[in-house]
Amino acid sequence: MDRLDIRTNQRVLDVGASEESTTLLARLVGRYGSVTAVDADTGHLTDTAVINVHQLDLNRDPVPGHAAGYDHILARWPHGTLRDPADLIEQMTTRLRPGGWLVLADITTTAPRIYRAPDDESATLIHTVLQQAHRALTGPHGATWTADPETLLFSHGMVQHCIHTTTETWTGADPGCRLLADVITHLRPRLNITNADADADRFADLMTDPRVLLGSYERRVIHARARR
Repeated sequence: MDRLDIRTNQRVLDVGASEESTTLLARLVGRYGSVTAVDADTGHLTDTAVINVHQLDLNRDPVPGHAAGYDHILARWPHGTLRDPADLIEQMTTRLRPGGWLVLADITTTAPRIYRAPDDESATLIHTVLQQAHRALTGPHGATWTADPETLLFSHGMVQHCIHTTTETWTGADPGCRLLADVITHLRPRLNITNADADADRFADLMTDPRVLLGSYERRVIHARARR
């Protein structure tokens, strides 16, 4: 968010909002700015004088706001997969003021890698669970915001963009592997594997084993600026 130059009194839309992001944005825009926080699950968010929380299904409900109503829009890892990401991008670019920034973030089609595991059986289990989780997270389009967003953004008046992708290595018992264990617990009902409960429990145990070494999901962040 540092590169966005978010200032006091500005209006920001946060799609896929987290408590951390809305709190930081509210601090940046100040008491006379506003943060509109949107997600399908808003139990972790609280309305304040600055933060306006909207619980919405982005596959059905329109993005709140009006044309050129926001100075900046952040849409990072919204809850659940999107049936029509192109439509959602069009809604957001319409609501962005001239010169404003749109930030999109998601997970790409590059699946995690297993560099080391205690044994072949454990490696197979980790691979199976991570593949299923990756499909659940990226959805039918291969990534939340489509595999090729550049042309779409330019067609909606975004005159410049910058895309960063990041991967890192995660060792068992480190924060990254603990995060993966939490993700699998959350996705357990959506995993298409025979012994989902037992495999998820075994996966969680392996994520605390320092003999495990993984390559993370590839995370993508897209900064795009609207024409002035």
